[in-house]
Amino acid sequence: MLKIPDDFLIDSYKKAIALNLCPQFISLLEKEIKRRRSLQFAHRDSDFCYIKKESPSIH
Repeated sequence: MLKIPDDFLIDSYKKAIALNLCPQFISLLEKEIKRRRSLQFAHRDSDFCYIKKESPSIH
């Protein structure tokens, strides 16, 4: 699922729910959405830490 764009993944998840598809398939999509969100937050946190370390301190 790494090659599926985020917006397509979310649209697929919504459509799978609307069509009442297999719960295991819906769960798989949901887990991938959550995994990607956690990766985005982790990436943002690491960027923030990098920026914070590089900025000069003002006293």
